Amino acid sequence: MQRLMVVWCPGLEQEEEHGRQARALARVVSALEAFTPRVEVIRPGVCAMATRGPSRYFGGDEALAGHVARAVAGIDGVQGAEGCGTGIDAGVGVADGLSAALLAARAAGDDPVVVAPGTTPSFLAPWPIAAIERPDLADLLARLGIRTLGRFAQVPEAHVLARFGTEGVACHRVARGIEGELPGQRVSSMHGPGEAASGPALVHQPGFFGGAAGAEARAATAVQRVQELLGPEAAVVARLQGGRGPGERARLVPFGARRTETGGTRDDPPWPGQVPTPAPVLVYSPTLPALVVDADGRPVGVTADGMVSAAPARLSITGERWVGVAGWAGPWPADERWWSTRRRRARMQVVTVDGTAHLLIRERGGWWLQGTYD
Repeated sequence: MQRLMVVWCPGLEQEEEHGRQARALARVVSALEAFTPRVEVIRPGVCAMATRGPSRYFGGDEALAGHVARAVAGIDGVQGAEGCGTGIDAGVGVADGLSAALLAARAAGDDPVVVAPGTTPSFLAPWPIAAIERPDLADLLARLGIRTLGRFAQVPEAHVLARFGTEGVACHRVARGIEGELPGQRVSSMHGPGEAASGPALVHQPGFFGGAAGAEARAATAVQRVQELLGPEAAVVARLQGGRGPGERARLVPFGARRTETGGTRDDPPWPGQVPTPAPVLVYSPTLPALVVDADGRPVGVTADGMVSAAPARLSITGERWVGVAGWAGPWPADERWWSTRRRRARMQVVTVDGTAHLLIRERGGWWLQGTYD
């Protein structure tokens, strides 16, 4: 896990008029570039840098953090309406992974907080569950009596997956110190809607030919020319529509076609048995044969009331080697009727011991691999 230093400037998290906070954060980035050429703005008021090289040069994480804290303290802050500046209030933290480093920076006062390598789980343990930055999930966990990251880390991962899905598992792995970063913790845009970008450290330089909007317009014109030569079906794009499984929800339509011309929307309820979000990154067509067995090597099935016959323990795809199952969720039955023929299906998510997540479907008396998650 990468060791990072985070500089947290609470007074610069909310952008105000004229881009003053963004310009102040740009000055913080410039100060950090004296220690390393690779400084990343994580979100408004927060920037980070890897410590491996700089720490060796300056004599360790503690020494580096002290130099950075003094450099930031000497920066002029946000200029007020009367032209007088105020200093930048900043916390400096070092830890394994972005999430722990950010919390260390938030805990820092006048002196930086440096979390020793390998001690991230014990550092995270006393933090309130709200630190996972998921208000709905944190509220639910608190009502279940799970009020700290340490208590959350003690819950078996299989139970977290079954109850809170893949997003809950991602937060759980951060609480355990296995992963270093919460999903979506980095925010690419450093300014709000309708506000001008402020500073080269915070935005990308626009292109020579009109930026993203101009590029999209030129691409659309080129695609339309292809359609004029070869027909509308020569250029297609993917569109979401109603359906239960990921393969059913994807539809290829001619480029430029309006939704009313192609039918189907992503909000065509109800779809009982629809696979919960997020969707798999890879969807297999046709599906691949899979075998799922319990701890005794017996095949796992789905009962008439929609439950698995036993807890999945191992998985084999297309006859390849067996892989242990670390957690699973489901199954989600999806009974379908096509004219007079009844199709019985059930989908299940599994996570193997190597960290790979799959979407399986049970039909025709066997298991089939339908998708793989990122």
